[in-house]
Amino acid sequence: MPIRAYNSGDPYETLIAQMVSIERQPQLALKVERSNQSVFKGVLSDFDRSLSALDSALKGLTDTLANPFAARSSSVPDDAGFGVEVSDEAAPGSHTIAVRRLATADRRVSRQFDAGGTVLRDFFDANGPQTFELTVASPTADDAGRRVALPVTVDPTGATDAEVLAEVQKAIAGATDAAVADGTLEKRGHGAGASVVNETSETARLSLRSGETGFANRLGFADSDNGLLALLDVGGGAVASGTGGGAVTAVGTGDADSALNAQFDLDGLTLYRSANTVDDALGGVTLSLDRVGDETAFRVGADGDASKQEVEAFIEKYNAALTFIARKTDINPEKGTRGDFAGDSAVRGLRFGMRNDLAGDVAGQPPGLGRLSDLGIEVQDDGTLKLVDTQALQAAVERDPSSVQRLFAAEDGGLGTRLRDRLDAFLGTGGIVDARERVVDARTKRLDARISSWDDRLSQREDQLRQQYAKLQETLSLLQGQQQSLSSFFYGGGY
Repeated sequence: MPIRAYNSGDPYETLIAQMVSIERQPQLALKVERSNQSVFKGVLSDFDRSLSALDSALKGLTDTLANPFAARSSSVPDDAGFGVEVSDEAAPGSHTIAVRRLATADRRVSRQFDAGGTVLRDFFDANGPQTFELTVASPTADDAGRRVALPVTVDPTGATDAEVLAEVQKAIAGATDAAVADGTLEKRGHGAGASVVNETSETARLSLRSGETGFANRLGFADSDNGLLALLDVGGGAVASGTGGGAVTAVGTGDADSALNAQFDLDGLTLYRSANTVDDALGGVTLSLDRVGDETAFRVGADGDASKQEVEAFIEKYNAALTFIARKTDINPEKGTRGDFAGDSAVRGLRFGMRNDLAGDVAGQPPGLGRLSDLGIEVQDDGTLKLVDTQALQAAVERDPSSVQRLFAAEDGGLGTRLRDRLDAFLGTGGIVDARERVVDARTKRLDARISSWDDRLSQREDQLRQQYAKLQETLSLLQGQQQSLSSFFYGGGY
């Protein structure tokens, strides 16, 4: 109810305010109760968040498809010439690698021309425009070995050999762009790069480079009718030497004899790949070949850090939920305090149920993996958990990650499964927390209605008192006037 403005110097207004304040006491009690309900609603929200955080941690531990204990990691020396990434599918074990050669792009150069010469100009003047085919790799998801031929037409206007070579370069770039535009090439990187290289200020060469590394991505050539590529000396497979043209790296005839491919020894076997990133040599393992080096050992094993993080996250959320419940159900006669859930048997039962869920063994587990203590986790005197032996956890995950997960996730009594089943009664729509919140909301709504009703009642009461005092003032004023008239009659000479 809004506070009415009144004249503080008027004793009647002061009296009205005091009387309304006295009669407002029942409403103030309702407002206190309304505030208490709001506070309790906040406690319920905190309770729900605490249980939900624990349930989320348990969900990760009990997810059989994303088993956190199946995570793998690799141990690679810092000075190794390769990197290793592993997935959960990688089998534990030790391996050796020796990188013998890195994969490289196929690069071709033309013979060296006099930059100011006219050999190429004379050729085109005699034979006209020339069209040759440049074959490049453009693998797709359905055809990893797909190769396409790009027609390259050259009709130069330049006068010098350097100018004509630049126009050949532009023709190759144009053919690549056109192939990308019409979908012949999957992407621009599948084409060929071309440039003109000036070894000296007076010489020029045409240089070509495949879009990607390895024999599978080598360049291929089909000469024009009048032999433009033969004149350039760029299409042959021989390695270039001196001022002649050819391949910068020996192309070879296949994966094993091509110097374009990476070569490495894995566990005593020699392997060849077109790229320096290899994901098909070991199941679940991706190798990144960085530099040539001697044989080096690496190991694939359980990711102890990932397992530890999952377990510690569970312990943190479990301890937070248990501590919250203990504090809110506590009764302290000495301090005269009583927790918000002290009289709630369901919440008190949850606390003891949670502790019991983690106390027993899990049936069907192998020896040494049937209880929390087997993972180095101890139950403290107050019921909270503590990871006291990380080595025990690491050893268990290394030895049998599937059994470690079943300790938590077994459908017929896993520790995490027990806890999640117990939390289900409290969480979600229709759960105990939801029911408590609906009761609080209904009670708050009734209190709001009663408080509003008191506002109307007190407003009417204030108006009533003001009217009564107005009549009283009118009566007093009338009596005062009569008194003055009588005094004037008896003492003013009127008698």
